Amino acid sequence: MADMHGSIPQLHDYLEHSARRLPDKVALVCQKQRLTYGQIDRRANALAHTLVEQGVARGDRVIVFGDNTVDTVVAFWAVLKANAVVSIVNPLTKADKLEYYLNDCRATVLITDEHLRGVWQEPASRSKWLKATIVGPGDPVLKGERDTPPARRGIDIDLAAIIYTSGSTGDPK
Repeated sequence: MADMHGSIPQLHDYLEHSARRLPDKVALVCQKQRLTYGQIDRRANALAHTLVEQGVARGDRVIVFGDNTVDTVVAFWAVLKANAVVSIVNPLTKADKLEYYLNDCRATVLITDEHLRGVWQEPASRSKWLKATIVGPGDPVLKGERDTPPARRGIDIDLAAIIYTSGSTGDPK
């Protein structure tokens, strides 16, 4: 599948393709919420624009530290649409490991949940790279919708995600 730009598709092109073909088809069921491809795409577009407005640029790292929720799914796609690199971090991660992740990948934005404030607040305040923190689920930027994504800056060989692993006792890798 070539994307609308005529090049090799990027990961988020698959969401956009599904949103064009099947905008009203349910793509995600999470607890009592059901979102269609079109809804996910529009919400991701809105958050992607917010990320760009916060200064996120091509190749910047954005950590998504939250529960397995609709907001986390939207954030994943939004980071890619903002031409950035996404790193999903398990919500059971302790503050010392989160601080390591923030500094190791030089995250410029942290997207997280309010109920995790006791874990992320200190590591975020000590990060010399972090420009912004978006806190859900109450943050309105996680609820808006927009029909178009930000301008594409990335190319098909750009990094899409950083996945850390350490198990419960090992050091992050």
